[in-house]
Amino acid sequence: MVPGRARGIPRLVRLCELGPGAVAVLAACGLGAAGACKHEEMASVAQCEKLYDRFVDLELSEDPRAPAMSSEDRAHLRAKIASDALDDADVQQVRKQCTTEVTEGEYKCAIAATSSRAWNDCIQ
Repeated sequence: MVPGRARGIPRLVRLCELGPGAVAVLAACGLGAAGACKHEEMASVAQCEKLYDRFVDLELSEDPRAPAMSSEDRAHLRAKIASDALDDADVQQVRKQCTTEVTEGEYKCAIAATSSRAWNDCIQ
């Protein structure tokens, strides 16, 4: 008998003996070896909210009118920025598919960003 084969059945088929969880992991990794899979953690729902808030805060800090505004006017400006930000493709990704498309690494990068452009550069 050929090593890795049982009664002429390829080794891959025998993986079904490991159970559906192992088969699902292998399928998600393109049927590669389980050890070769690199699962990168995705951002949590709470982290996704923080990402959006961080972007809006960065945009607000970059507006030259903001420092001279009253608290009330700054709040209105922040609300406008938050609304306008929804047109940004990266913001849309964070708002709609964050927990499935934004990695922990992208989250850490964007939270540490010092400008809205740097924030955008973090989100792939």
